[in-house]
Parts: sequence; C-alpha cells; structure tokens
Amino acid sequence: MLKRLTLLAALGALAAACAANPTPAASGSGGPAPLTPGAGTATALNIAGTTHWVAEERLMPQDPILALVTTSGSVDAPAGFYMTCNPANGTITARLGKQPTARVGQTATYRIRMGVEAKPIEGKFETNPKSPDADFVFPLGSIDVRTMAQLDMISVSTDQGEVQWAFVRDPATAVQAKYVASLKDMAAQSRDYMEFCNPK
Repeated sequence: MLKRLTLLAALGALAAACAANPTPAASGSGGPAPLTPGAGTATALNIAGTTHWVAEERLMPQDPILALVTTSGSVDAPAGFYMTCNPANGTITARLGKQPTARVGQTATYRIRMGVEAKPIEGKFETNPKSPDADFVFPLGSIDVRTMAQLDMISVSTDQGEVQWAFVRDPATAVQAKYVASLKDMAAQSRDYMEFCNPK
C-alpha cells in the first residue's frame, strides 16, 4: 500500500512539473515570427540595391511620371512600380507590376502599409504591353505619395494576404517580401513629380 501511495505521489509530482514546463511542440518555427512585413514570405527578387526613383515631366500625349527604375534604366522601362498623373485634374494612377496575367480584367483590394497604417487600395488587373506580367492599377492620393517619400519602408500586400512588394530606403534592411525594391531618391523626385502633376 505504501509503495502504491509513493508511486501515485511521484506521478502527481511529474504531472505537475509537465504542466508548469510543457515540452515545446515540434515545429519548423524557432520562436515568434519576426515583426517584419511578410514574415515567412520567400523573396523571389531583391532589386533594392540596383533601383531608384525618377520623375519626368512628359508632355502630351504622355503624362508626367514617377517611376522606379534600374541603375541604367529610364522611366520608359519601369522596374515594377510607377505612377502617372493627369496634369489637367491632378489624378494619380499607380501601376504595380509582376501580377498574374490570369487575373487581367479582375478587380481586387490590396493593402499598402505606410508606417503603422495599412490602407486598402481598390484596383484592377491590366495587361502590361512591355512585360509578360500584368499590372495592378489603382488610384493614389497626392498625400499618399508625399507620405511614401518620407518613410524608410513601405509594403504592399495582395488580396490573398501575401506581402508581395516591399520598398526600403536602405538596401541592407532585412525584410521579407516576394519583391524588394528601393526608395532611393523618392523624396526629391516626388517633389518634382508633384510640381509636374499639380494635384488639386
């Protein structure tokens, strides 16, 4: 009887110890998810070190443009993101590249994170005549462009929740997104763009 009581007491102590210090469940995670945009998203393309922003006052039939370009590129060959402006009314139209062509003609709600705020953006998918990929086309307010120019990081998430694009001022910034590009020269070039655009 004494042995049985001793055994029951030992088992009770063992159960209490397990409850207080549970063994971690086996998983691929080494701890809490990183607090960076797109934690867990694999980067397919990182052009943060080889891209910058350029504004150009194009006249009719083309509109003023603010574009992400490669080191040796031009606004005529944007590197994934650009904005045009109708100078007659100040309307800004943004085009985010590398979208699935199967979605051309569809609409969606993406989210653009600028600082702590993630703002919904309603847009549609259109064919890009200069690329095998489609563009996500959406209106952008002048205040959003000015805000983007002041930040060190911006990210865009798809309607599926994937952080698709991240834009960083410092190319050494650790960020997880499908595509990573630069904010280099965005501040100065966006000021020129706003003068060309004359938003109302």
